Amino acid sequence: MKGIKALMAVAIVLMCTYWIVPLILLSISSPSQKEEENLHYPKTYEQSKKRFMTYEDDFQKRWETVHHMTYEIDKGDLTTDVLWLNANVSKKNLIVITSGVHGIEGYVGSAMMDYFKEEISDRINPDNTGVVLVHAVNPWGMEKLRRYNENNVDLNRNFITDWGAFSLEVNEDYKELNGFFEKEKPLGNITLHELGFLGRLGKEAFTSGTGKIENALLAGQFTHPEGVYYGGNKDEKSTIKLKSIYEDVLNSDYENIVHIDLHTGYGPKYQMSIFSSASEKMSETEAKKAFDYPLVFTPDSDEFYVTNGDNTEYLNQLAKSSEKKLYSTTFEFGTLGNSTLASILSLKNTIDENRLFWQGASSKTTEKIVKNRYREMFYPSEEKWREKAIQDFEQGLVGVLDNRGIVLQK
Repeated sequence: MKGIKALMAVAIVLMCTYWIVPLILLSISSPSQKEEENLHYPKTYEQSKKRFMTYEDDFQKRWETVHHMTYEIDKGDLTTDVLWLNANVSKKNLIVITSGVHGIEGYVGSAMMDYFKEEISDRINPDNTGVVLVHAVNPWGMEKLRRYNENNVDLNRNFITDWGAFSLEVNEDYKELNGFFEKEKPLGNITLHELGFLGRLGKEAFTSGTGKIENALLAGQFTHPEGVYYGGNKDEKSTIKLKSIYEDVLNSDYENIVHIDLHTGYGPKYQMSIFSSASEKMSETEAKKAFDYPLVFTPDSDEFYVTNGDNTEYLNQLAKSSEKKLYSTTFEFGTLGNSTLASILSLKNTIDENRLFWQGASSKTTEKIVKNRYREMFYPSEEKWREKAIQDFEQGLVGVLDNRGIVLQK
């Protein structure tokens, strides 16, 4: 009788491990069924690009000169598309919005651009204000639902001013911990994988400390091409193109320039943050008041971190040699939240997706779960989240523009 009970217990454990738990995790990770309700949010890169192509005709109703430029980044139809709307009378103000530097984050960026066109652009004075919209800086990553580009490079770690003077060995922490971040075998059963990851994380946190793990990731690394947050060793094609757009912006006749780079992932789940560059002179308190916005991270904020190769910091440094008035910042739409659990999930999703990309998975269920989790981390399907993101975008944009002297009509 004891033998039968033991066999039944083993059978139950095996059933939970290999069938029940994976199905539960798959169900939890699946996108919301109400995903299609908000039409600003596209389903695919192709749909987003096709919609962006229609904007030119709409904008020409108010801006007399509209230029549409297409730049092939990867083979086929993967392009970065730019709309440049020139002010009709005097080139005083220029609003620049970039999206998809991290490919998968381009979906929320596309939604904000669509909302900008539909609900905000009519409030801009076209006589003295121009607009530049950059769609899908990293089109390969956007199409493939990856943060990185076709060469596994994190483009927001790739905007290095001088590669010759930059040390690729800048991130010693990542080199020490790369065995934790990178595994050279396929993902297996999701239940066993979850338990194994938590065990490895506990070990690393105990021996290295959570601060070291965080620093190893956020700063960017330049020594492991198949690792996470890899910044490359030279300018990527997308980086070269965006750098040239920035130069065109600074060489234009516009006096007052505001640049907003759209990102998702970091911060509270239902609150977009304005994440200032390292060049910001205002304190957190001053910036909140200046923008009339509840969440602004500045260099004096506890949550602020510095990354190598950040594109807004690159633009700010580039502008120092010009006489332009420039404000360049990031709008960051938080997805998982800022709790300890959220940080662990973010870390796990990042490592798992990278391993899946390079090593694959022996289980289709595991593969689906990892892809679902990664997508939700950068492109939440929850309608409540999407509606709040649009509200925050408008509030933040109006606040920043007003502070920089670009007042929108009511």
